[in-house]
Amino acid sequence: MKHKIFALGVTLICMLGLTACGNSIQKNTVAGSRYDETVFTKDYLLNVAQTLEDDYFENMYLQGITPDNFEEKLEDSFDESMLDVFARGYRNWYDAIDELGYSSKETISEDISVTHVDEFSYYVNKDGVLMVDAIIEGKGDNSHTAILEYSLDRKGMPTLISVNVNHSLGEKLKSAGLNTLLGMGMAFAVLIIIALVISLFPIINKMTEKKTETSKEITQKSIETVTSQIAEKEELSDEDELVAVIAAAIAAYQGSASAGTDGFVVRSVRKVGKASNWKRA
Repeated sequence: MKHKIFALGVTLICMLGLTACGNSIQKNTVAGSRYDETVFTKDYLLNVAQTLEDDYFENMYLQGITPDNFEEKLEDSFDESMLDVFARGYRNWYDAIDELGYSSKETISEDISVTHVDEFSYYVNKDGVLMVDAIIEGKGDNSHTAILEYSLDRKGMPTLISVNVNHSLGEKLKSAGLNTLLGMGMAFAVLIIIALVISLFPIINKMTEKKTETSKEITQKSIETVTSQIAEKEELSDEDELVAVIAAAIAAYQGSASAGTDGFVVRSVRKVGKASNWKRA
């Protein structure tokens, strides 16, 4: 029993030790990291944030640069790795400026800036990368703030730049509700389409049955046609026999049975009315 309690105690101590290690990240200092404390100070990092927002992004905007033509116009201004980092950061900032708020394009440098120095923070994450969070604020009645987040390597070059607008709880709930309605609407629309397709199956089956009946009718007509042709041939055969009998009777009547029917030719047999009488030539 004592051994079990001892093992449980050691396990708890290890878990608490791991928890303490997980919370070892210190804010607003680079002490104990690979970054030089004398270089990467709060003032230096705040100045970098202001430079990114004021000297880079705002100037790019005033020059008519957009996320779509960024690489085309600034390809020679950055090396390949920096071009990608600044292109993504500028896209984030460009998409956020309407929500940040500004009076006009001419006053954007005065309306949007890095403020709230007291909320400025930085830290070295678990991967040993220096991360910095600065606050950008705009001007206007419905203006928002945004977090300018960037990371630096040991040489002070940005490796990540992003801008995320801060929304109120109501705005987040509204956005989540709209996304939910949109998702449910699309799901119901697909279900309705599937139901409509299934409802068409009986109609398709009926159309198929009609085609089958039409084929039967065609077959029946073909049989009737063949039957009528056979009947006509049989009638012709009966008529030939009747002609032969009548010809023989006429020959016998004229006393020329021995001569056969060389003296006349029966071309057709026609039924006459009851009022007609036989006449001798």
